[in-house]
Amino acid sequence: MMRSFIRAAERLATLAGWVAGLLLLATTSLILFGIVYRKLGGNTLSIAEYSGYFMAAMVYLAAGYTLLKGEHIRVGLVRERLSPASQRRLDLIAGVLGVIFSALLVYALFKQTSDALHYGTRSFMPSRTPMVYPYSTAFIGSLVLFLSFLAFTFKVWLGEED
Repeated sequence: MMRSFIRAAERLATLAGWVAGLLLLATTSLILFGIVYRKLGGNTLSIAEYSGYFMAAMVYLAAGYTLLKGEHIRVGLVRERLSPASQRRLDLIAGVLGVIFSALLVYALFKQTSDALHYGTRSFMPSRTPMVYPYSTAFIGSLVLFLSFLAFTFKVWLGEED
């Protein structure tokens, strides 16, 4: 059952990573379009708001994928000097702490998203974007990160870490 959960969490993190990559392309395209539009038309578009939303979504959605690929920051100087058993214990402690931190993040972002939905919060920019949309991408990304930390911790527990 743990192995099935690990595989499912890894597939979900990979999907979220791909979505983050597509958002990077969308952000780049949006910025380039804004530059061309300003040069040709002399006017500016109000795109900075959406570029910011996309960037925040990218960070949250890519976090679980980054963990999956082993690219989160580690203190290698200390870890590499430890025995394999000590490295495993350290990874297990880091995994449990990551689960706790990401669970708190999920809770906070869920509350923020549900409050935005309940109160109909909108951005102060001219677009008046309902904030539930950008907040929900952060919430989803934090949930993927939580599941990724659980999967990482289970992999270490089972002795299957990469």
